[in-house]
Parts: sequence; structure tokens; C-alpha cells
Amino acid sequence: MTKVSPKKILIDTDLGDDIDDSAALIMALNSPELEIVGITTVYLDTVKRAEMVLELCSKYGRNDIPVCAGFGRPIIERPDSGAFPLQYEILEEDRKDKVITETDGADFIIQKVKEYPDLTIVEMGCMTNLGIAFYREPDLMKDIPVVAMGGVFSGSFPEWNLKCDPEAARMVMNYAEHLKMFGLEVTKHCLIQDALAEILCPENNERMQYYKTGLQIFRKKMGYVYTFHDVLLIAYLLDPTVAEMEQSDFTVELCGYHTRGAIVLKTNAYDLNADVEKDFYYAKSMDEQRFRKLIEERIF
Repeated sequence: MTKVSPKKILIDTDLGDDIDDSAALIMALNSPELEIVGITTVYLDTVKRAEMVLELCSKYGRNDIPVCAGFGRPIIERPDSGAFPLQYEILEEDRKDKVITETDGADFIIQKVKEYPDLTIVEMGCMTNLGIAFYREPDLMKDIPVVAMGGVFSGSFPEWNLKCDPEAARMVMNYAEHLKMFGLEVTKHCLIQDALAEILCPENNERMQYYKTGLQIFRKKMGYVYTFHDVLLIAYLLDPTVAEMEQSDFTVELCGYHTRGAIVLKTNAYDLNADVEKDFYYAKSMDEQRFRKLIEERIF
């Protein structure tokens, strides 16, 4: 039997605020089917986010994965880039000297694409790093598969990841040829109840206790239920049957007062047999049982 090589992935993440990025990274680290060749951080204080990524990787014995601090500010908007990630207090030691800062997030992505032409990019945050990479090297980047969390495909609500940098998202959708998106109307069902989190984070498991501390900080500061949005991306790479996908052409609205950052479906609704030129898909639904099984097997 021919041995299947691991799928090479690069993760772009805003790890440190919501709790799903860490869970998604843990699932990827625990999956021999995937090979993480690099990680970039995006949005606000990306060096602090990168420190947190490095520490989590070290908990799993993966100090070899290069981590680059990407762009903290979106292309147009200017949020407070000095704001600490919500869970930054979890950090146990200073790791700034291990963060790659001599190159920006876009060039780091471009370097990895040149090094690994079969790379898949997993986009867990806003698309600043990725959008600029597509803008700088459109011919190189256009054939690279992208799997991303973002948008709402059943309405005009501007979801967070796309709202944070609509121009970057537009660049990706203008240049990319192979894009799979997982919108909020599907990922919001990736819920983890408190009782399950307690069961799956036993006191004798140091890694899970570290992660549980982040869960508790998030709950205390935000008060939200635990929703594993970004975990669905990794789960899909491991088992494509975990989500039902539909082909469509779509882009991002830039100018609407209420809809800046919202997804716009471009497929002609009047045409019963409208062709979609690009290899664009979005998630229509998910198999919650399959997803739950992967979580229990690969995270906890």
C-alpha cells in the first residue's frame, strides 16, 4: 500500500482572543495527516499572538514550527494595535525572541508557497496577511487552495473576520481560484458545553489544564458560550464529509453602511444553470456528530 504523505498547511490566525483558534491548532498538532509548515499571526498585537502560538506549540513538542508576526492593522481601518489579546495572561514565559519579525506576514506566506507548491492555507482570522500576499504575487498565489472561516452566506450580516479587513478579503476573492469558506451560520453550531469541557479537560492532563485556563479567561471576560468556529476548518481537512459544501461565486461588500464586510453571492439567481468559473465553495451545513467525534479524538 502506498503511504500517503501528510497534507502541508500554513495557518494564519488571530489566536489569543476567542478560544477556537487554540483548539484548531491543537487538533492540527495532534493530526499526523497534517504537516504545519508555518504559522502567521494577524490583527492587533501580532507579536503577542505569536508568543502564545509558540507556547502552545511547545506544549506539544513542536518548537520546530516557524511562527511569523504578521500585519496588526487592516489595509484601511486603524484599530488600536496595542490592545492585548484577551488570553495573553496565560503566557508562562517571554518568547518574543523566537517570533519571526524580520519579514512580514505576506512575504512569509509567499516564501512558504514557493517552498511548498502543494501548500494549503488555513485562514482563521481576518485576511490582511493573505490578501497582501495575493496582491503582491497574484500569479503565484492564485492556484493555492485556501480554506477559511468567515462571512455569512444566508444573509447580509458582516461577520467579524471579514469585517475586520474587507479590502483584504476582496483581494483574496478577486485573485484566488480555489477557495472554501465556512460561514458563521454553520460554524455557530460548533458548540462545546461547559459540562463537556470539564469532562474533556481532566486535572491530570497538563496540556488540557493549560487550555482550560484560556477557556476560563475567555468566559470571564466575554461571557460567551464556547464555539469552535475555526476547528471546523481543520476537521474538514481531516474528513471532508463533516460539512456539506455548495459551489458559488461570491465576493465582499466594501461600501455599504450596514453591509461593509458582508458576503455577496455573485451567481446569477435568474439562471437555472448558472456556471461558476472559479473553484469557490461555501459550507451549507455540518455533521455535528462527526465533528464532535473528531474533537474528542484529536483535541482532548
